[in-house]
Amino acid sequence: MKTRTELFKEANLLWFDHKKKCIPADEVVYLKSFENYTRFYLSNGKQFMSSHTMKIYEQQLTDMGDFSRVHRGTLLNLKYLTKFEKNPDGNWAYLSTGERIFVSRRKLKKFEEQAPQTSANG
Repeated sequence: MKTRTELFKEANLLWFDHKKKCIPADEVVYLKSFENYTRFYLSNGKQFMSSHTMKIYEQQLTDMGDFSRVHRGTLLNLKYLTKFEKNPDGNWAYLSTGERIFVSRRKLKKFEEQAPQTSANG
């Protein structure tokens, strides 16, 4: 018999708020860390804050799908990635939501390995 955690993982549901609420992992566009808090940015335009560090969510989300740590403080859902550019002013991931996210030099190699279908200019 499967545990509750295993069932939610199979359904790609992410628990938050001390396991009182859950959301489909596919609805998470990206996460940003703010000290010991994590802000979620969802596909419907909503945002919410969690009192847990991003490291906790990173483990869950990378197990569930195509998430990549693109910066020390940013975890990106690669399903929303439309384009990637290397420019003199930095490396940028463009999302289907119209946003652009900075990709750090330190995280660049792993990001490019995880998202080989995107083009890079520069």
